[in-house]
Amino acid sequence: MKRIAWIMLPIGLLAVGVGGMSHLISSKPRLEPSPPTERVWTVDAVTVRLENLQPQIQLFGKIFAAREIQLRTLVPGQVIEVHPDLVEGGIVRRGELILAIDEFEYRSGLKESKARLAEAKARLVELEARRVAEVQALERDRDILALLARDLKRAEQLSTRGNISDQALDHKRLELSRQERAIALRQNGIAAESARLEQEKAIIERLDVAVQRARYDLERTRLQAPFDGIFRDTTVQVGQRLGVNDKIGGLIDTGRLEARFHIPDALYGRLTGTNQGIIGRTARVIWRAGSRETALDAVVERVGAQIDPASGGVELFARIEDPEAASLLRPGAFVEVLIPDQSYANVARVPETVLHPGNIAYAVEDGRMVPRRTEIVGRVGNDVLLRGEISDGERMVTTQSVTMAPGLRVEVR
Repeated sequence: MKRIAWIMLPIGLLAVGVGGMSHLISSKPRLEPSPPTERVWTVDAVTVRLENLQPQIQLFGKIFAAREIQLRTLVPGQVIEVHPDLVEGGIVRRGELILAIDEFEYRSGLKESKARLAEAKARLVELEARRVAEVQALERDRDILALLARDLKRAEQLSTRGNISDQALDHKRLELSRQERAIALRQNGIAAESARLEQEKAIIERLDVAVQRARYDLERTRLQAPFDGIFRDTTVQVGQRLGVNDKIGGLIDTGRLEARFHIPDALYGRLTGTNQGIIGRTARVIWRAGSRETALDAVVERVGAQIDPASGGVELFARIEDPEAASLLRPGAFVEVLIPDQSYANVARVPETVLHPGNIAYAVEDGRMVPRRTEIVGRVGNDVLLRGEISDGERMVTTQSVTMAPGLRVEVR
């Protein structure tokens, strides 16, 4: 019996184990597969506003002086006075004295020229009086000649009747001849006096020019500023002796400062094709110096003489309108230039990231992406101006991803 019990014990244990395992398998919970859930993509978006826009074109350039002159001495001499700001960067106003030359020699020269002119005029009066006297004497000589001619005629009549001798008749003829000779000499003298008068008038005219030249030289001892400006490269000091045409320095006209900037040919063509054109178009010149920003109004006055072969664009020149404000600038300053673009009607200005291949933009409708066909009509910096299948107020996705596709479920941040 014991042997049978030892044989049945393992078999019983095995049966109990198999039964327990079968029970556990049959009683385990069933896992039902859950239905798949749709993924929601988080995106960025902007709200579209359809409006009429005239964007500002951002360009960059430099400040240049449209007018700069070299200051030079007009007459030689010693410098006795200079402008207090005749230094590099000094400011001068129109009409202010820049430099004065010692005028003693020039004032003395003017007085001498005036004295010579007065002397010549007095001599002219004397010559005119002498000529008048000669003319009057000629008239008297002619009267005497007429009397002698009548006397000779009577003598000839008396001679035919034998009432006068031949000697007396010859004497009268001799007197008439002498008077005719005296008249001829008087006429020659008057002609000579007339020539001397013309000569003296020419001398007076020459001396008058000398007086004007002396007065002009005296005026040129004082050099005045022809316009408001800034000094540069100045080299003159009081006491220095200068020759004719010696360099004093340069003067930059602050009233004629210009912003010179480059514009691409495509943009140039677009602006010239508008009714406003490009000449006379307003501009905004912005100069930044550290944390300070200065904005100045300007007007495009002219276009460069030739197209840049490297870039294909052209240069524009915009004159700063306010001379007082322009005095803050200096030639060579780097500036930003804003000029108004053409006007666009019923367009949306959005970031360029809304566009996908084929100029497709995606709007968000009921949490899903809906494609919109668009057309780029302009650009403003990193933004684009769009027309097409877009509506005012709808939101456009700006996120760029390879997974972007119509119908995707999205959530706007």
